[in-house]
Amino acid sequence: METLAAAISAIVEGDLNGLAAVQAATHRQLRDAAAILPPLIISRPALVRVLEDLRCDLFPTEEIQRWASFIRRGYVPGRSQGEIHPIEIKYDANDEALIAEIIGRLDELGDQVDGQIDSHEQEAMLLALRE
Repeated sequence: METLAAAISAIVEGDLNGLAAVQAATHRQLRDAAAILPPLIISRPALVRVLEDLRCDLFPTEEIQRWASFIRRGYVPGRSQGEIHPIEIKYDANDEALIAEIIGRLDELGDQVDGQIDSHEQEAMLLALRE
């Protein structure tokens, strides 16, 4: 469970390397692991890290979208049967609107409509986060 908790913490910090462990876990395992962690809060630096990974093609866009989906919803779709109680992942209160907008946009990656984020949009997001 400590390994899964570390993967969840890493993901919240913008490190997509922990995503495979989170995707493989059941929702109950994720909830149990998250329960031992301090409050999970997404910040500007976490989003900058993910956007830089996207810009440098360090992870496929599908992974970036899965990351955003998990952060946005607090669960991995299709990994649990029955009622789902999402893990609480908050956005930094000082930047909540900006963070929500960017995560929402990243969650659209791969969609038929608006499923692409070009380099200009990536740079605009990075610029907004670095202000």
